[in-house]
Amino acid sequence: RSEAEGQLEPVNSNGSCDANRGGRAWHERRHCDRSPGLTQPAPGERALSVLWSFAKCLGALLPVYLAGYYGFSISLVLFGLMIYMGWKHSRLEKVMRLKSAMYLLDNEMSFTTEKAFRAKRDLPPWILQQAWPFIGQYLEKLLVETIAPTIRASSIHLQTLSFTKVNLGDKALKVVGVKAHTEHDKRQVMLDLYLSYAGDVEINVEIKKYFCKAGVKGVQLHGKLRVILEPLIGDVPLVGAITMFFIRKPKLDINWTGLTNLLDIPGLNAMSDTMIMDAIASHLVLPNRLTIPLVADLHVAQLRSPLPRGVVRIHLLEAEDLTAKDTVIKGLIDGKSDPYAVLRVGTQIFTSHHVDSNLNPQWREMYEVIVHEVPGQELEVEVFDKDPDQDDFLGRVKVDLDIVKKARVVDDWFNLRDVPSGSVHLRLEWLSLLSSADRLSEVIQKNQNLTSKTAEPPSAAILAIYLDQANALPMRKGNKDPSPMVQISIQDATKESKTCYGTNSPVWEDAFTFFIQDPRKQDIDIQVKDDDRALTLGSLTIPLSRLMDTPELTMDQWFQLENSGSASRIYAKFVLRVLWLSEDATPTTPSPRPVNPGPGIGQGGISPQN
Repeated sequence: RSEAEGQLEPVNSNGSCDANRGGRAWHERRHCDRSPGLTQPAPGERALSVLWSFAKCLGALLPVYLAGYYGFSISLVLFGLMIYMGWKHSRLEKVMRLKSAMYLLDNEMSFTTEKAFRAKRDLPPWILQQAWPFIGQYLEKLLVETIAPTIRASSIHLQTLSFTKVNLGDKALKVVGVKAHTEHDKRQVMLDLYLSYAGDVEINVEIKKYFCKAGVKGVQLHGKLRVILEPLIGDVPLVGAITMFFIRKPKLDINWTGLTNLLDIPGLNAMSDTMIMDAIASHLVLPNRLTIPLVADLHVAQLRSPLPRGVVRIHLLEAEDLTAKDTVIKGLIDGKSDPYAVLRVGTQIFTSHHVDSNLNPQWREMYEVIVHEVPGQELEVEVFDKDPDQDDFLGRVKVDLDIVKKARVVDDWFNLRDVPSGSVHLRLEWLSLLSSADRLSEVIQKNQNLTSKTAEPPSAAILAIYLDQANALPMRKGNKDPSPMVQISIQDATKESKTCYGTNSPVWEDAFTFFIQDPRKQDIDIQVKDDDRALTLGSLTIPLSRLMDTPELTMDQWFQLENSGSASRIYAKFVLRVLWLSEDATPTTPSPRPVNPGPGIGQGGISPQN
């Protein structure tokens, strides 16, 4: 024993034991237990811990006591308990999803090298990981110095709002795949970045006036971001601007904290994530784009909203062998369904009429959608059974619009996915954009021969309007600067620009697109108004027939405003394009109706996408 004790090392300067150089374990533990580096909790701390545990138990029993004291029904207490349990369950699921995604990304490099390469080797350097702290510094500066003052100025109730913590965490955004498109314009570089982010981001917000704290702790985001570098120039920085957008809405999952914990209650969590996704879509999902100019004298509006690639005319014809959802006698006898279809291309959404009690409905409806990017954009058709409470899902199909562009006309049956049976008959036509009016009369004559249940007749052209700026607009009463916005109307369609506050020389840089039935008979009506829409600052009417006499159906100039000041004018660009179905695009004979439709490949060689 004395020999063993003699081998023990003395306690080092920080009060811990260095047990790495011999000695028996129980001697070391006994020696370390006597070291001053390990202290017992103070009596005050133990008392505070006991009081906190008692307070939590009291808080849990308080609702039951109050319900009995005030004579509330026990069902009210049970309802509150159900809400709490649902919130707790939803929150735990969200935390587990976030942890699982973070674990996967943490082990992504080892998994990739072991499974894909079958050997340990270094992957390309993670540039975003190195730059992530600096991106966090930029975001913090943006939130504190730019976004917070804007929010405080927007409402008197938010004047005490502040960001108390902005931390992007250690988990960087990852680019898990890159695809380059080389088949398009040689004056641009087009990349698709497949993004995956599961991070420990933490952003806290406080409104001191109402003692309100809220925030976010943990976010998942997955999606495909398209990046376009254009125009390419022969001088540094070689690229005139960077344009970014999501072709489809990315997947988003947010873990809320503070007061926003309420958003994790079942029902509210999907609603809150959807609202945030709508906010992202309004800036970053087609047709919206984020454009960052790198050089001066660029037409930013035209880069942000370039001319479409084309227009697809969708004929929703019929469906076959749909699943029966309206059962009889509590499901003992199969009944019918009341099917209708929802069609989506980007943010363009259309809903057909529903057909009562029919598993083989005939819709015979026609829709027109603007296609901004191919390849990339796709048509999604979902079929539902209309019910008084919640509509039942009857299947979906997705078609890559690049297939339609190459084939010009696709007339085919498509099997519905995610259901036992069902197929839908679509006719899809790709309409090219002509910069000449030579065939306009022919197009209008063909359109008159088309019949459809939709109220709108087929379009003969589209009109793109690039609204740039205005000069010397009239002042408001009291010689105050106006806050101008623009309303643009063509027939029954009206669109509004953003508002430029406190200036009589606004710069809007907005873009709009209209479908035109007959350019020979329609006019463009432009109203410049103050932000209250009551005071008109000027107006302008341009017959579309004027565009038909211009080179390439384009007008790009200053226009003198009517009912305004003598020097008041507006700068805009108008581009008219005739919609043309190629003559060599002979409609194909529809494939036979699928005998046993299932979750496989659509007929006629067109594969619905997952």
